[in-house]
Amino acid sequence: MIYLLTLTGSDQLYPETVKKIKKTGIKTLLICFDNLHAPFMHKTIAPHFNLIWLTSKETQGMFERWGCNIVFMPYAANPRVFRPSYDTEIPGVGFIGSVYGTRVNKINKLLKNQIKCQVYSQSTIENNNSIAKNTYADSFRSAVNLTRFSVGRQLILGALQQKYFANIETSLIDSPNLEIKPSVSFEEMIYLYANLAISLGISEIRNTYTLKRPVHKLHLRTFEIPMCGGLQLSSYTQELSEYFEEDKEIILYKSDEEMISKAKFYLKPENKKLRENMKINARLRAESEHTWMSRFNVIFKLLSFQQ
Repeated sequence: MIYLLTLTGSDQLYPETVKKIKKTGIKTLLICFDNLHAPFMHKTIAPHFNLIWLTSKETQGMFERWGCNIVFMPYAANPRVFRPSYDTEIPGVGFIGSVYGTRVNKINKLLKNQIKCQVYSQSTIENNNSIAKNTYADSFRSAVNLTRFSVGRQLILGALQQKYFANIETSLIDSPNLEIKPSVSFEEMIYLYANLAISLGISEIRNTYTLKRPVHKLHLRTFEIPMCGGLQLSSYTQELSEYFEEDKEIILYKSDEEMISKAKFYLKPENKKLRENMKINARLRAESEHTWMSRFNVIFKLLSFQQ
């Protein structure tokens, strides 16, 4: 059996092309990793694929109205690539990646509560010039599309809240508990996830962290951290709690106060063995349930029944 697997949007792949490919007997899969906040990028081509893989449930109804065959599954990680390599534990809470928006907010809250933080990033604020590269027509079309579904409207509201109403910190505070280091290589990232005492996971998207009910989206690091044998600290969502067991494989919190209290508790020197056990448990869960192989086994089985 021959398969076409793609993440390409409607701006690069035409419906007629998908139709011609299907006529040859090739089974087609469209992977929509951005379906939560950018579903319209796939609208014109999605109905012509045999199967659509969504990683967020919130916009599933839209794809179904467009006449798509849907399967929902989250991201995953490769256990042969993301392997635990334990060494000397690195104290504090670590974050790898660009630091902006809610990431600044959460790290600053940890710092203000005398919690040591390690940040691995070339800059403390991400400079996103993607909007400048778009034409006015593209920007207007994107804004109109956001108003057409619930999550999109929340994104707009969050942006307005941040710009006009919220008193938002845009840079990391100066703190003796903060250590900023350069961005790391892929191999170094794997090593750090395994050896950081706690790794910070961020699920709130864009500016919605300013809202009373932020929009959450799981990312690759959600599964890469535990696959590396790391211990993740992240906001509680019902979905995430179904993938990893709270206080056994992951640290989850429902408020800033709980984030601080749990971070302090798990970072206590006397809880080192607890951290080590949770890291082992997280790796076992990721390896048994959250590999790309397990995801694609489901995909290929479903495609075998598609006409």
